[in-house]
This record gives sequence, structure tokens and C-alpha cells, in this order.
Amino acid sequence: MATGGEEEDQARMAAIADSLQNRDAMRLYNWVSHRCFSDCVTTFYRRALGKKEEDCVRSCVRKFLLLSASAAAAPSSLDD
Repeated sequence: MATGGEEEDQARMAAIADSLQNRDAMRLYNWVSHRCFSDCVTTFYRRALGKKEEDCVRSCVRKFLLLSASAAAAPSSLDD
């Protein structure tokens, strides 16, 4: 049976874990945004992305999402 102190410690640890997870998610989002923008956006004379730029950004983000999904699935495949 958990005591009051242990429950407080668990709640504190959960809050810290949530905070770290949010921080890491934001860092990752910023990194992907910067990377895809730097790789794909080449002209700055109009407000909207050109067709090639838009396709490049979509492809870049799609590759990142596929990589993330396969990386997340890898540890579970080791259990099989």
C-alpha cells in the first residue's frame, strides 16, 4: 500500500515525465520544421509555396513520420 509521501513522489515524477515528453516533442517538431523548410523552400518572392516546394515539404514530413513509426515499432518487434 502506498503512503501519502510515495503518492506525492509518484505524482511529481509523472509531472516531470510529462514535462520532458512535451519538451522533447516540441524540439522534434521544431527540428523537422527547420529541416524540411531548409531543404525544400528555395524561393521567397511569393507568399505561397510553389508546387515543387509543397511536394518536397510533404515528402519530407512523410519520410519523418514513417521513420518515427518504424522506430517506435522496433522495440516491440524485439519482444516477439
